[in-house]
Amino acid sequence: MRIDPEGAYFMPVSTGPSRPLAAGVFEDVWTLATAYRSDKDALAALLPEPFEPADDPVVTVYYMKCRKINFLAGGGYNAMGVNLAAYFNGEQDQLHGDFAVVLWEDQTAPIIRGRELLGCPKVFGHVPDPYRIENDVRVQTSDNGHLLLEIQAKNVQPVNESTVERLQAEQQDRYWMAWKYIPNVDGVGAAVSQPTLIGIENRFTAAWTGEGSVRFADVSWEANPESVSILAALRTLRVNEYLRTTLTQGSFTITRALNRILR
Repeated sequence: MRIDPEGAYFMPVSTGPSRPLAAGVFEDVWTLATAYRSDKDALAALLPEPFEPADDPVVTVYYMKCRKINFLAGGGYNAMGVNLAAYFNGEQDQLHGDFAVVLWEDQTAPIIRGRELLGCPKVFGHVPDPYRIENDVRVQTSDNGHLLLEIQAKNVQPVNESTVERLQAEQQDRYWMAWKYIPNVDGVGAAVSQPTLIGIENRFTAAWTGEGSVRFADVSWEANPESVSILAALRTLRVNEYLRTTLTQGSFTITRALNRILR
């Protein structure tokens, strides 16, 4: 076989290029997000240069229940991740937004696509559907049977249409960024190492607010060899002040033409 240099391949390449899609369409998405203010130095320690912490060092921990996804033939998955408020101070690009530190997901296909295409720091985790009792919601991710991360939201209440519109407006011109890193085959140095901009467009149709809290677990190498260093880094992001917790329903699109390398 001959590998087409213009083809859209994922491994294994021997089976041919993948079905081309102009965008990943997520038609039904529930997102629970808790934002808190941390220490600027703690954010700086986790941001690769030329990323810098935003003046307001906000950490956002979030959960997503994604359904009706086009590249999964209408299927879905759950995810849980952590973003840092950041500023990309490059030679050509200067952008304010959120830097993706880690994103746990419970399906292989979106993990591969997100890592290999976009540079999203995706890893596998057990991410069940939300636990809900009346107006209290709890979400979590675990690995090897051990809890890694949990959000609790109490007294969740709906908001009016104008608040939904304000939340939607806040998403405009706020960029989601990451770092694509693929090591050399001998494990020393990088075959690819580059900052990326992910062309995500969110749309909200309903929203709720609540009183949220976040817990990063303390795990051991023996129990969670793949997660122990991630959790150790996240625990440095101490909570100084909780800012807000929102539950939103809507959809989003990741458009390939909007994805690019930052300079």
